[in-house]
Amino acid sequence: MRKTTIWWQTLRPRTLPAAVGPVVLGQALVAAGHFSWATAVLCVVCAVALQLAVNIANDLFDGLSGVDQPDRVGPIRALQAGLLNAAELRAGLVVTLGIAIATGLWLIVFGHWLLWILGGLAVLAVLGYSGGRRPYANRALGEVAVWLFFGPVAVLGSLLAQRSPVTPEAVVAAVLVGLPVAAILVVNNLRDRHTDARAGKATLAVRLGPERTRLLFAALTLGPLLAALPLALPLWTWAAWTIVALAAVHMNLRLRSRDGRKLNPLLGYSALYSLGFSLWLILRLVLA
Repeated sequence: MRKTTIWWQTLRPRTLPAAVGPVVLGQALVAAGHFSWATAVLCVVCAVALQLAVNIANDLFDGLSGVDQPDRVGPIRALQAGLLNAAELRAGLVVTLGIAIATGLWLIVFGHWLLWILGGLAVLAVLGYSGGRRPYANRALGEVAVWLFFGPVAVLGSLLAQRSPVTPEAVVAAVLVGLPVAAILVVNNLRDRHTDARAGKATLAVRLGPERTRLLFAALTLGPLLAALPLALPLWTWAAWTIVALAAVHMNLRLRSRDGRKLNPLLGYSALYSLGFSLWLILRLVLA
């Protein structure tokens, strides 16, 4: 297998819609007179680089800690499969984190001072998810962290980068948009619950069991849609809401009837769904 193909698989490009959607939503909510295209592009680049860094870090740290074993049912991990070595993955992590930090510093210099705190927490979150002595993913905190950084931090951080006022509707949108992104991790952890439990990785799926984990997925995908119902006022936004809702119902039906490696396609579908929900919020809050 060619190195470019290996790296492409390791970077997990199917997860990128989840990183792009909340940031684009944040840029769409920027108040008139504050929007800068350069800042918007840098926000997207920073978010994508952080997502790629997370994907590399998980491959690296789960491989080194022994979480990934030959009987893994998820997509191939480069370190566990011997396709890349630890030094190569560390180099990739340095590059992606370097891009994220470089773009983040530019945004901080010209944005709000609170971005210093948010940026530092984001880097720590990337490294602490599955790395270090006590990874927070092993304490059933992964979904909470994903909601926080792909919801409030991504949306409100976009506004702070543009030096735009933070409105109540932006806060509501930030809270809602992170929930479908957290649902992606729920699918991942539901699929891996047996191997995670064996490795001592106490994710939410391990603690809740399969049935309650599936209920959690339903809450994270259907819940935001129901909460957003009062926003669907013009007729055409109701049509868009219905399309997104049907996609959520379809995903939940598939989740209930599948397990193990058959859940892998749902990871990409869930990422696309989170992007679709972000776009619907843009349609309703900005364009309606």
